[in-house]
Amino acid sequence: MMWVRSLGIFQVLELKAYDQLLRLRLNEGRDPRLVVVEATEPDIQKYGGFPLPDATLAQVIDRLEQHQPRVIGLDIFRPVVDGHPELISHFQNNNHLIAICAAKEAHNPDKSTYSPPPGLPEDRLGFSDAVNDNDAIRRRHLLFIQPDKDDPCTTEFSFSARIALYYLKEVKHIEATTLSKDEIKIDKTIFKRLQTNTGAYKNLDNRGFQIILNYRASRDVAQRVSFSQVLEGKVAPDLVKNKIILIGVTGQSSGDFVFTPYSAHKRPYQPMPGVLIQAHGISQILSAVLDGRPLLWVWSQWGEAFWLWGWSLLGGVIVWRCQGILSLAVATGVIIVILHIVCFGFLTHGGWVPLVPSALALVATSGVRLLYKNSPNYHQFYKSQ
Repeated sequence: MMWVRSLGIFQVLELKAYDQLLRLRLNEGRDPRLVVVEATEPDIQKYGGFPLPDATLAQVIDRLEQHQPRVIGLDIFRPVVDGHPELISHFQNNNHLIAICAAKEAHNPDKSTYSPPPGLPEDRLGFSDAVNDNDAIRRRHLLFIQPDKDDPCTTEFSFSARIALYYLKEVKHIEATTLSKDEIKIDKTIFKRLQTNTGAYKNLDNRGFQIILNYRASRDVAQRVSFSQVLEGKVAPDLVKNKIILIGVTGQSSGDFVFTPYSAHKRPYQPMPGVLIQAHGISQILSAVLDGRPLLWVWSQWGEAFWLWGWSLLGGVIVWRCQGILSLAVATGVIIVILHIVCFGFLTHGGWVPLVPSALALVATSGVRLLYKNSPNYHQFYKSQ
């Protein structure tokens, strides 16, 4: 079973089972450290269309600054170099404003790239690049990359990592430490880079420093307010003070939507706005470091092999103990339900353990054992005893 799994045959089924278990988790509530300021479709139509004018963005930032946020992340690409002087002034002089850019990819020359805003130092810049699985679902969190030397997007830090680390340094005086190319330590929490064969993933493209994205189990990852609410003075100062403010577009005009493990929860599939994906990434880092929320982990290949062997053995025991086909079917069904519960229990504590291969190993072993038990050789052997 491990050999078959190593070929990646079960990967699609395993990822779907993982998505389903994620959706079963209990509600964690919003992350109280974050507020998302979103340009909804009515906002876009009201304030000048898409892309939003620099003057509108500058006004939103001005209003938010009055309430003393801890950091502001602008998750909006600016397609032109020249902009409104007030917005340029924010980029140059506002030390807690972080903006976004898109990096080049040597293996993908057709990819859209976006340069950083003029006058913005590298330490207030984060890249937007991300990785999706083959089914277009985002399950991984790209934290760091090594940019090309001629890339205008010069930062090694993702937008989410840059904001989270800025907040940790400002609030708790915590900084990241590189232990190796595969491990980064933030306070007492160690982030481990995904390998090419990690859990259900086989021959994974693991360029950069990737981890599994542990989405916050909540209808909304953070409090959300619209551009209109901000510009019309309808946002309470306490909602903004000392918070992480993410400014982004959730209106359909932006086209910035991503499928997630939660997209299949409704029909038709519901993609998530990119700014909310960024909020999940920031919340994951902060919650792991400050709240002890577990990062998602997998066993080594030896650990997974032992796990599969155990369920295979259990399948053989079931056939040995059950006398009839009906009792065997019932017992196997009960054990598979228990397997689901056990795997879900592991996931609530951060463990992504093999579900689909375990169920298949259980059924396969039961089937083989049943065929042998009903074979003429089996009965002839026991008659000779």
